[in-house]
Amino acid sequence: MTTGSPPRGRGRPRSEEAHRAILAAVVELLSEHGLGGLTIEAVASRAGVGKTTIYRRWDTKNELVLEAMEQLRPPGPPPDTGSLLGDLDALVAIQRQRLEASQLPRVIPRVLGESLEDPDLHAQIVERAVGPIRGVLEEIVRRGIDRGELRRDLDVDTMVDVLHAIPVYKLLMAGGAMEAVSGVPERVVPLLLQGVSSSSAGPGSARGARRQAD
Repeated sequence: MTTGSPPRGRGRPRSEEAHRAILAAVVELLSEHGLGGLTIEAVASRAGVGKTTIYRRWDTKNELVLEAMEQLRPPGPPPDTGSLLGDLDALVAIQRQRLEASQLPRVIPRVLGESLEDPDLHAQIVERAVGPIRGVLEEIVRRGIDRGELRRDLDVDTMVDVLHAIPVYKLLMAGGAMEAVSGVPERVVPLLLQGVSSSSAGPGSARGARRQAD
C-alpha cells in the first residue's frame, strides 16, 4: 500500500476557489455570530457550496475554524533586511498587505476568548495560528542578537512578548483595522533599545537622577 494524496470522493474536482470561499465564509460568520453561532450549513450557504464539499475537506467544524485562523501565519521565512527595525517593518508590511481587507485580525481575539470554553480548541488555535507569528518574531530577535544589535543575555521570550503584545493591543483598540499597526516598530524599537530609565534619557540625565535621589 503506497502513501500519497487521499482518493477524492465522487463529484466535481476540488477547487481552490471553493476552498478560499469556504475559509472566507468562516471568517465572516465568526465575525457576525462567534464560535457558538457558526454552523456548517451557514458556511456552505455563504460560500455557495454544498455541505459535502466542506466535509470532503474538513472532518469537523473545529478543523475548519483552525484552518481559517491559520491564515494569520506570515508566509515564507521571516524577512531579513539586515537590521532589527527593518525586519519588523517588513513583517508589518507583509501582514498588512495580506490582511488589510480581511476581518481576521478583528475575529481572532473573539475566537480566542470564546474558545476558552473548549481548552483543546484554544490550545490548537494558539499553536497553529498564534505560535507561528511568535516564532517569526523570535527568529527576528535572535538575528538581532547575532548582528550585535541586542544583548547576548537578552530574555528572548520577554522581548517577543513585547513585540507581539503591542500590535495586538493596537489592533484591539482599533477594532481590527490593520493601519493601527503601521509605524509601531519605529516607535517601539528605539524605546526598547534606549531603555526607559532616567539614565537613558540623554546626557546629564543620570546626574539629574542622582540629585533627585539626594
